[in-house]
Amino acid sequence: MSIHGRAFITISGKRYNSKEGATIKLGGEAGTPVVGDSGYAGMQYQHEAGQVDCTIIASDDVSITEIQKLKNVNLTFDSDNGKSYVSSNASNGPVPELSKDGIKVTFYGDFKEV
Repeated sequence: MSIHGRAFITISGKRYNSKEGATIKLGGEAGTPVVGDSGYAGMQYQHEAGQVDCTIIASDDVSITEIQKLKNVNLTFDSDNGKSYVSSNASNGPVPELSKDGIKVTFYGDFKEV
């Protein structure tokens, strides 16, 4: 049995050199409990977008401008445990943030386990 420890991010066929700590939320129906005067009343559901957060190493061959322009692209999140998740409509969310740690990016899309 393999346990997830590291993820590898590929966008439109290009593998980005990302740091440890990338996360994914597949998206889908998210429930919120509803509590009334008499206690728990049930759940309300709404759809949430899938999300990948990662930090890309800011080497001289990586363009922050190109990353910021990524829209409706194929994004693959490959775990070192052998599981893969893919979105064919991923888009960059907030403006990427550059620091000494790298380029912090967030992508949204509909992710499926493959």
